[in-house]
Amino acid sequence: MIGEHGDGAVVCASSTTVNGAPAPVPLERVRAELAGRPGRVSAGIGRTRYGPAGALVTALRLALGMEDGITELSAPHGGVCLGIPLQFTRGHPLPCVPALDDTEARQWEAAHSKLRAAYEGVRGIPIPPLPPGRNT
Repeated sequence: MIGEHGDGAVVCASSTTVNGAPAPVPLERVRAELAGRPGRVSAGIGRTRYGPAGALVTALRLALGMEDGITELSAPHGGVCLGIPLQFTRGHPLPCVPALDDTEARQWEAAHSKLRAAYEGVRGIPIPPLPPGRNT
C-alpha cells in the first residue's frame, strides 16, 4: 500500500511477491477490508492503542541507524508527502516505490493530485504535477 489512507490508497498488487514469485492479490477483498476497518476499530475500543507508538519506535530505530530495514512513512515525494516505502541503511533513507502497472500508476497520480491540491490550498503555493509516465 502506498499513497495515502482510505480510498486514495494504492494497492501495489502487480509487484506483490512471495519468495520472489508473483502472488495473486484479491483486490476486491483488500479494498473491502480497508473500507471496513475504521468501523470495526470504532465499534471495538474506538481507537488503536499501540499501532502509532510501534510505528514511531520502528521509524526511530531505522532513522537513528540502530537497524537497517524498510518501512512505509509519509515522506516528501514529488512536492507532497505521500506514504512510500523507505529503505534505511545506517540511518539514511532511500525511497523505494515499487514498479506500478497502468492502473496503479493512475491511482498513484490521483493520490498525488489530491494531496497537491490540498497542499496548495493550505500553503497557497503551486506544486507541479508528477512528470508524465513517472510511476516511481
